[in-house]
Amino acid sequence: MAYEQIGTFNWSSYNQLITHKLQMDELIYVLNPDDLPMLTGAGSNGRAILPRVPVSNREFKWMSENVPLPIGTINEALDSSETDVTVQNDQAVHFPVGSTVLVDDEAMVVTAINTTTHVLTVTRAALGTSAATHADDAEIRSIGTTLAEGNVGEGAYRGRDEHSNFTQIFSRKLNVTGTEQLIPKYGVPSELARQVVNVGQFLNTELEFACLYGIKHNTASTKIRGMGGLKSFLLAANTDSTNTWMTIERIQALQQLAYNEEMIMSRPENFGALNNIAGNERVQTVSIDDARRGRMTAQVVTTEFGPVELVRNRWMRAADAFCYKSEQVVLRPMRPMSLQQLAKTDDTDTFMMLGEYGLQVKGAEHMANFSAL
Repeated sequence: MAYEQIGTFNWSSYNQLITHKLQMDELIYVLNPDDLPMLTGAGSNGRAILPRVPVSNREFKWMSENVPLPIGTINEALDSSETDVTVQNDQAVHFPVGSTVLVDDEAMVVTAINTTTHVLTVTRAALGTSAATHADDAEIRSIGTTLAEGNVGEGAYRGRDEHSNFTQIFSRKLNVTGTEQLIPKYGVPSELARQVVNVGQFLNTELEFACLYGIKHNTASTKIRGMGGLKSFLLAANTDSTNTWMTIERIQALQQLAYNEEMIMSRPENFGALNNIAGNERVQTVSIDDARRGRMTAQVVTTEFGPVELVRNRWMRAADAFCYKSEQVVLRPMRPMSLQQLAKTDDTDTFMMLGEYGLQVKGAEHMANFSAL
């Protein structure tokens, strides 16, 4: 029989008389810490899924160094006479003045760049090549400087990006009377211990949610802060928003965008195709004579980019899978979750459980996600 709590939920009260001692399991079901893979899990390589490094300020920052690679994509179709070449956003810095770029089989020399409009001014048909038409999204890459002897090309642009996040407070209050602490009611020997477990599991589940989907926010006047979760750092350009199921080919295509993610976290059902007993998408087919054991589920996908761990998380949104490097996503605790006793009111003891955390995500441009599974 279930008892419904009407009105505001209070951790200290249950709609059940003390005399109604029920024969129950040793403990009422609560969330197991192993059910929070980001906070407590470890991958098949033995490393923590979400490492922890202390932080000492409400807002914490980190830097990323960008050394542009001399490769990009043009953002327009070119005829054989145009000398202004538009490239994708922020790619103009990849090609300093003096670079010779190759589009299809035509070489061009960069004579000026505009980082606001993302336009390269070029001299066409360099190095004895012929001017030609080029399709939108054609690849453009630098093959070095081709300057007269005694000249030198301009320096490549370099930039440092500053990233930041805020710490967020997770807290709950619980109240237990002196009598409740002594009477073994509701099938548990200690009501205080029971409530501490409940509140701890509740707060850590909230923290797990925030690590995945938290919203970065700060209101200085009211001191209300929220930490940005992993999803808020992932780039839209590295998102597969069309495929509704996951295969090795689609994982590898996503890796090509991000290049080096090593872990995929999603709901168990989204890995179902990888465990098929037939089909190109399967990772393994394991037959075991003992019917009680059944088949082993896939733990790792191996692509041309290397092994990718599969992490199952029941708290993920059904359509999502996050692809990231475990050591690049770090939980930054300012105040680890702890229980403190507050002032006593008559025969009621009041306790507070509180923790404060932020999330640091480095190299988000090398991470990716599925969003339509």
